[in-house]
Amino acid sequence: MIELLVVISIIGLLASVVLVSLNSARAKARDAKRIADFKQIQLALELFYDSQGRYPQSPGHIMWSGHWAYFSQCLETGTQCGFTVSNYTPVISKVPQDPLRKTSDPFASDVSYYPGYPTGCSNGQSYRLAIFLETDHQVLQSDLDGSYYNNNNGCQDSSRGYCVGVGTCGGW
Repeated sequence: MIELLVVISIIGLLASVVLVSLNSARAKARDAKRIADFKQIQLALELFYDSQGRYPQSPGHIMWSGHWAYFSQCLETGTQCGFTVSNYTPVISKVPQDPLRKTSDPFASDVSYYPGYPTGCSNGQSYRLAIFLETDHQVLQSDLDGSYYNNNNGCQDSSRGYCVGVGTCGGW
């Protein structure tokens, strides 16, 4: 009987170690997807810039999720770009969403991908994108650091904020 309890205890201990390792591996996999998504989004932004001569600007929304929804709509359809787009050919069929996103509602507030449009500039020559990673990924060592709008430490490595962009404007 005691041997059975010892075996069950060992199996339970091993199972908990495996689950912890599995959760860590899943978080790293989600971060790898986020980083790959951002490279795809950056490419779409450059294609948009080549086509229109400027980057999109959000027409405004009270929630970050609304900014992301407009940003996605702009790259996918050429609408909600903050200016009138001419002769638009979509640069991306579907803007990637965070792997943990649980809703298909583009205006839901569980978004963790953030587009940035400088408030002090209207010439469309700069942008900033931010995602928040789950792990201390090495990519944090080579991104843009500093503030991200109202989140003063949003792009800092300590907050796991991975930020990319072009140009400087409006306090970045």
